[in-house]
Amino acid sequence: MPPTWPRLSRSKTARATSARRFLGPLPGMPESNKSVPTPEFAPLGGETVYAITKLDQEKLVLTWGRQVGIPTVALRYSCTFGPRQSIFNPYTGVIAIFCTRLLNDLPPVIYEDGEQTRDFSFVGDIARANSLAAVSDQLDGKAVNVGSGRAVTINRIAEMISDALGIPLQPVVNREFRPGEIRHLISDTTLIRKAGYMPAVSLEEGIERYLEWIRQQGSVKEYFAAAEVILREKGIVHKVDG
Repeated sequence: MPPTWPRLSRSKTARATSARRFLGPLPGMPESNKSVPTPEFAPLGGETVYAITKLDQEKLVLTWGRQVGIPTVALRYSCTFGPRQSIFNPYTGVIAIFCTRLLNDLPPVIYEDGEQTRDFSFVGDIARANSLAAVSDQLDGKAVNVGSGRAVTINRIAEMISDALGIPLQPVVNREFRPGEIRHLISDTTLIRKAGYMPAVSLEEGIERYLEWIRQQGSVKEYFAAAEVILREKGIVHKVDG
C-alpha cells in the first residue's frame, strides 16, 4: 500500500468533502491531473480503515524483524490481477469486476469520472518480487513498492477489457464515489528495480491471460450489482450532491 503523497492536482469531478459535495478547482491550480509515482519515503497517510490496517501490519512486521534479528521485508503491492483472481467475490479488483459485468452483458460501473489512475501488476510479476525479496539482502528491513510504475485510467481499463472481449458496452458513470479513495496511485519502483526486479508481463498481456483463464471457468455469474446496494446502504459509496 503506497502511502498518500501530497501533490497539486485538478480533478475533473473536483474534490469530495465530508458534506458530499464537490468543490470546483481553485484559481491557479494546474489545468490537468498529473500522475506522480509514490516513493516509499512519502509521508504516511491512512484515510480508510483498510489503509490503516495495512500500515499497522507493515510497522508491526518490520519492528518485530529488527527486534529479533530476522531479515524482514514489507512489500507494498500495487493493484494485483491475473488468473485465479476470484470471479465470485464482488469486492475483488476492478479488472475482475469489469470482466464479470461484461460477460453478463452488463456495463462496467465507474466511480468518479473514470480518469483516476492506478498501477496494475500481473500476479506472476508479484510472485517474482516475493522470490527476490526472499533471497536478496538488499531489501531487508524496508518497506518496498512493487508495481509497474505505469499510470492507467479506470476508463482505459474498461475500454481494454471491452475490446478484448468484443463486448462494446459503454461504462456507467453514475456520479458516485468512495470516500477516502485517492485520485492517483502509482508506485515508484526505483528501490526494488535496483535489487534486480523488472516486471515481465505488460498490462495488455496480463488482461489477455486473465480472460483466457476466465473462459475456462464455464458460466460466469455477476455479483457486483447486489454488493453495490450494500455498499450504498453502509455509506461506503456516496452520491455526488448537486
